[in-house]
Amino acid sequence: MSATDKKNRAIELQKKLNRYNYLYHVEDSPEIPDAEYDQLFRELQQLEAENPDLQTPDSPTLKVGAAPLDKFEKVEHRLPMLSLGNAFGERELSDFDKRIKDRLKATTTIDYVAEPKLDGLAVSLVYIDGIFVQGATRGDGNTGEDITPNLRTIRNLPLQLVAGAPAGRIEVRGEVFLDKQSFLKLNQEQEKNNAKVFVNPRNAAAGSLRLLDSSITATRPLRIYIYSTGLVETDAELPATHWDTLMWLEGMGLPVNRASARCKGVEACQTYYEKTLSGRESLDYEIDGVVFKVDDLELQRTLGFVARAPRWAVAYKFPAQEVTTQLLEVDFQVGRTGALTPVARLEPVFVGGAMVSNATLHNMDEIERKGIMIGDIVVVRRAGDVIPEVVSAVVSERKAESRPIELPKQCPVCESPVERLSGVAVAKCTGGFSCAAQRREALKHFVSRKAMNIDGLGEKIIDQLLERNLVNWPSDLYALTREQLLDLDLVKDKKADNILQALEQSKQTSLGRFLFALGVPEVGETTAEQLAEHFGSIDKLQDASLAYFIPEGISGIGDVTAQSVVDAVHSSNAVKTLTDDATAAELAEWLTTTVPALKPAAVDTLVARYPTLDALRKVDVNAIKSNPSPTVEGVGEIMATHIVNFFASASNRSEIERLISAGISWPNVATQPAAGTEQKLAGETIVITGKFTRLSRDEISAALQAMGARVTGSVSKNTTALVCGEAAGSKLKKATDLGVRIIDEAELDRILSEE
Repeated sequence: MSATDKKNRAIELQKKLNRYNYLYHVEDSPEIPDAEYDQLFRELQQLEAENPDLQTPDSPTLKVGAAPLDKFEKVEHRLPMLSLGNAFGERELSDFDKRIKDRLKATTTIDYVAEPKLDGLAVSLVYIDGIFVQGATRGDGNTGEDITPNLRTIRNLPLQLVAGAPAGRIEVRGEVFLDKQSFLKLNQEQEKNNAKVFVNPRNAAAGSLRLLDSSITATRPLRIYIYSTGLVETDAELPATHWDTLMWLEGMGLPVNRASARCKGVEACQTYYEKTLSGRESLDYEIDGVVFKVDDLELQRTLGFVARAPRWAVAYKFPAQEVTTQLLEVDFQVGRTGALTPVARLEPVFVGGAMVSNATLHNMDEIERKGIMIGDIVVVRRAGDVIPEVVSAVVSERKAESRPIELPKQCPVCESPVERLSGVAVAKCTGGFSCAAQRREALKHFVSRKAMNIDGLGEKIIDQLLERNLVNWPSDLYALTREQLLDLDLVKDKKADNILQALEQSKQTSLGRFLFALGVPEVGETTAEQLAEHFGSIDKLQDASLAYFIPEGISGIGDVTAQSVVDAVHSSNAVKTLTDDATAAELAEWLTTTVPALKPAAVDTLVARYPTLDALRKVDVNAIKSNPSPTVEGVGEIMATHIVNFFASASNRSEIERLISAGISWPNVATQPAAGTEQKLAGETIVITGKFTRLSRDEISAALQAMGARVTGSVSKNTTALVCGEAAGSKLKKATDLGVRIIDEAELDRILSEE
């Protein structure tokens, strides 16, 4: 994966995880299973660990949960409520134990406390002189929501600690949950009253605690188990171990889960885990794993924390629950990016606490890997106990009438060709703007700040424009009239005028922004700028072939020999023995004599590919050397294929013409300086970052290129200078780490003003 691809993937993961955090912690409406979230989270952790400059201050790896809802008062946690790292399997549990020992330089066995990991909502409870005074959700770990009235309704939560409890401030943390039987009864009542039916006990508990009317919360049979302390300010002597802390809390009348246990060493932890897993179904509440904590509190303090979790604790997750049923049919859904997702239609089956009739098959690679056919008996699981997926086929029970699952050749929505590239798991509709399934998101992307930056065209306006068939393609935006806008909900005179003004202003843009706005698959902001810099015009980019992006190269020609060939065909002395109409045989003889390092097979291939002197003069080193690099930095075969296919589409080309006819334009970007001009910055590779007061970044880029510099989008070991404005971010840090020259705005002005 290139540096650009890594950066784009990190940004994508951060956006996804932040959204999933909000849905899970604030809306109580998780969109993906815990297992899938954990996988994405781990991928981002690994990317950031290997590339520290990719970790932004708002990365999900540095925070917990999501921001609190505005409808509740906010509560600042005086001691942050952190999340837990996860372990999946015995080896990862052993790795956790090894890290503990290595950090402590311990040679003896570590004692742990094991606690069932309840699937509920974490809360903080504050008692002052034994009286319950405030309760809050975890929120983002630092700030939660004040839900004190609702917490008071929990039947097993004491509002006053037992006599003899120490004076002062005692903060405890716990998990609020609904047991299985109560959850079923609640859903029956909800169904009877035509009210919302909850997906699982966790959602029901979280939703109940966020009700504005605590009298309704009081009707919900919520329970709580206390699992630790927060900030404690008391003169009383405090326990020295976590286990003794639990006993101390229980002695004050707080409910503690008696299924917790002390474990001497990691082997005892594994035994506890296996015993708890085997008895999971007999519990009257849902759990999704076991939490192990170092017992000695002094050792906990020594171990400390990473960004979002304590080093001294881990959540050892259970595998997802599985059942079997029959796969009746497979439909293909088209997502907002054009990705086709196969969805299994199943004989309904109860799994993981819910009735399931549909399940994801992910993609065709997964289907082929698992060998699944329509009509098979299949294993289904609810990954993370939320979204079901088909795991495998029970081949021994396959029937004669079972049939293969076939990827449609045309999009089921718009009938455009379906593209499935070699080495890529996801098949995609190539319709782009013409596909109704993609149109809404394509328009949102087109008007976004980093694309065409059309202020005022938010989701609600775009939805109305689509519903009323006023806009189907981005070019339609530029044909909107004031009267059409005023006819939309929530659009008054000033709003309509502002939108029209923003549309007009957006017409003056840059080629890079325009390419990014088009939404070419896999092409992010940085790659769009690199394409603009390289090609300089939309026409040249549209005409580029896959072979241009990914040269085939010629076996047996190395870097030095390739350069010798290029130098020879451009040398007047070397080619004086040739005429412009030289035959292929004459070229072959000339190459053999002029570039002795060329082997006969390489000469034959070279002449077959470039049979005239004129063709040879157009050769570049990268195109003929063995194992050539991609022509455009960061554009590999998969991205190049997406680019070529996008511009090969007649509908996409027509839309580009309509947009240009509507008035969209940009300054010409010359990729090569005019012959004979003095190039003061020739050989320099420069990156631009930050905000500037006098010139735009596009203007700075054009000026630097006019002086012979190569301007790229990312800092690397090849970067010779970083032009740095205000509010610079990770590029400045990376450039500093690499010892790259930093040019501020004042120095830039001097460089550009030099004669």
